[in-house]
Amino acid sequence: MSRVHRSVVRRLAAERSDSAPVRGVVVDTPYGFQENADAISAEALDYFGRRLGLDVSLASLRRSDGDLLAREAAYAGIREADFVFSGPGSPSYAVTQWSETEVPTLFAEKLVAGGALVVASAAALTLGAFTVPIYEVYKAGEDPYWLPGLDILASIGINAAVIPHWDNAEGGGHDTRYCFLGRRRLEMLESRLPADVFILGIDEHTALVVDLDAHHATVRGRGSVTVRRRGDETSFPSGGEFPLDNFRAAVRHLTQRKAPDAAATSESNLARRLLALEATTADLRARADLVDPLIEELLRLRNAARGAADYTTADAVRTRLASLEIELNDSADGATSFRVPTRRRPGATRS
Repeated sequence: MSRVHRSVVRRLAAERSDSAPVRGVVVDTPYGFQENADAISAEALDYFGRRLGLDVSLASLRRSDGDLLAREAAYAGIREADFVFSGPGSPSYAVTQWSETEVPTLFAEKLVAGGALVVASAAALTLGAFTVPIYEVYKAGEDPYWLPGLDILASIGINAAVIPHWDNAEGGGHDTRYCFLGRRRLEMLESRLPADVFILGIDEHTALVVDLDAHHATVRGRGSVTVRRRGDETSFPSGGEFPLDNFRAAVRHLTQRKAPDAAATSESNLARRLLALEATTADLRARADLVDPLIEELLRLRNAARGAADYTTADAVRTRLASLEIELNDSADGATSFRVPTRRRPGATRS
């Protein structure tokens, strides 16, 4: 996509009041969990600096709970940059980390207040109302599900779920279109979207360039951009330049062609509740993964206290666990825990 990137840089340079290089940052969050994250960052900085001539730096934000000063430095880098790029990695990791930070607000401000937000692959998946956890579905075999997206596109009037790698063909003998989902899983996911959310599919080596000042959009690269809703599609081929209202009109056309009846509306409401439930369940699983090791550590400390005849400490640990609805069974082999149901009969006591 070098030609697309260069055209964006030229546009930014033309808008500057001085001759200084366009300032750029690379946000490393989507691949921040990988062991080769430093090498990926070095390649990206070399590409945008040496080949595109940007005054580029790294906005490193690999974890939302990382070093406070490093996090604030990343925020400052994004605010001050003219050209903000983020790309490959894990969309679920990126959306989980970014949702706990100021990044969604900073990205939306970059779109609305001036500058260029350039995203690809995993980062592109996070921008819509919903996000597909591609790694978990394609690599780990989990049933298809949506995660809440950052919904940054809503700031420019686009209510969509973004699916890059739309025309992927790496599978050879099996269907890897739609960012490695294939048709069957795409249709499963599509049926769970609220009625007012469409799918925005972008082919590989293809870009949808939205110019908010000129109120138009352009498709660049070798492929097409597809607007899809409940199986109906409208495609915008490469080279086409059209008013942004035409893009929104295509969405309205698909919506009107299959206007939901009362049953469909009910299904849409149910889909929203199911998506919220899935997100809540995922959050509870994540919390359990954090809490369970702490409980095991408290049990270890209590067993050690009992072994040292420090019954004051042992009783204090038992009392604290009881306040968290965790009961202990003491035996010759040590203590084990079990959870007590929160709701009990009036007057019932713990045993």
